[in-house]
Amino acid sequence: MPGSPQFSLEQTNEFARTLKKLVKSKAYDKNFNVIISEVIWGLLNNPYPSNSRDEPLPRGTRISKQWTFHKLTIKIGKGASGQVRLIYLVNEIDRIVKPLWIYNHEQFKKRPPDKELRKNIEDSFEE
Repeated sequence: MPGSPQFSLEQTNEFARTLKKLVKSKAYDKNFNVIISEVIWGLLNNPYPSNSRDEPLPRGTRISKQWTFHKLTIKIGKGASGQVRLIYLVNEIDRIVKPLWIYNHEQFKKRPPDKELRKNIEDSFEE
């Protein structure tokens, strides 16, 4: 079917929890959910946009080598405080995008601690 995404979405509990936290923060306007939905839809058609980059997996993370780890920067406002970051996994073989965590600069300057990321990644395969 034309217009169908090339990848499927596997949402995780942690992604839903962190998204809800950002929405409740009132740091962003009512269009925030629409913007994030458009970003996710875009990842299903192109999981490697120019505003994303490969990230090293947290030390000790045990997942299949067919998964790659990425961070996407989404500009919602001005400066670092106007950026939201989305951490996600991609499986090229099975054509899956798995959003793991969404956060802003105020919550984490670079990315969440490796220990928390590793737990999140491993938990996402048990859901």
